[in-house]
Amino acid sequence: MQNNATHPHFDLSLKDGDLLYQQLLPAEGTRGRLTMYQNSISSLPLPPALWNAFQRACSEEASSQQLGEIIKDDPVLSASILRFANSAGIVHTPINDVGRGISRLGNSMVRSVVAKHAFSASSSSTGKVYDIPMLWKHGMAVSALAEIVADHIPGCNRNEAGTIGLFHDVGRLGYNLVNEFMQPAELDPAKGYLVYELERSGCTHIDMGLLLAEHWQLPEKICKGIRYHHHPAYVEAEAIPSEIRAEVLAVYLADLLAIRLGVAGGNPGTIPPHASFADMLPNTTLTDLANDRKVGSELALVQAMEF
Repeated sequence: MQNNATHPHFDLSLKDGDLLYQQLLPAEGTRGRLTMYQNSISSLPLPPALWNAFQRACSEEASSQQLGEIIKDDPVLSASILRFANSAGIVHTPINDVGRGISRLGNSMVRSVVAKHAFSASSSSTGKVYDIPMLWKHGMAVSALAEIVADHIPGCNRNEAGTIGLFHDVGRLGYNLVNEFMQPAELDPAKGYLVYELERSGCTHIDMGLLLAEHWQLPEKICKGIRYHHHPAYVEAEAIPSEIRAEVLAVYLADLLAIRLGVAGGNPGTIPPHASFADMLPNTTLTDLANDRKVGSELALVQAMEF
């Protein structure tokens, strides 16, 4: 179903040069190409046990010091936490303790740093299809903003929304692993980015993201979030499974905000959600969220990080 009705809640003023897609058509990868990509992905290393331990601790609302206990035995990760916590523009007084660094960054940002570390072996390709630091920054931004948006959507799990936001575009990392199969294509705003990806590589970043998520054994709800994260652009709300609908909307709106506010991940265009999602955002609008100080603060934190 095409997105041909927009609700005022989702109006967001555009800047010069912003690209607004007329529609975003669904697109599915070809079976042969997906099988070939799956074979390539199967050789990638699995994430370390630390990732699962950290996720469990976050879901149990562990304190910064408890999370620090999980991280401290990994010297490279600990150094990354301290480096980001001491990034220019974030803090003036040096932080030398991992627990304090976690407290300063916040759990959402720390989850992003831990994920980047845990999955770095799968995203270190020298391919130039997408810039890896740019992709991670976009994922970090959407993760942080999804948690903020989640607080405005009744019944939305902010931790799950944040994790889905972090991984929603992870399929673009996979393109760097198979860039030799790319074909020339031109982006048509009347069709949107998914069709463009399909013409380039025989699959979309959703297809590729699911292959990666299944290989990494990510939880089923995260996989569903990856599968449906573009659906608000072209279906009614009821077409998304109820158990993931609120989190998918939070991620979609966070993605729109991140692109609009200058932290895009390679997809330059946007399209508002279908009007049927408006009732799920009863007390605010996209414009209000774009002007929210929390949103600006989280994006400034992401922008200050140097990879």
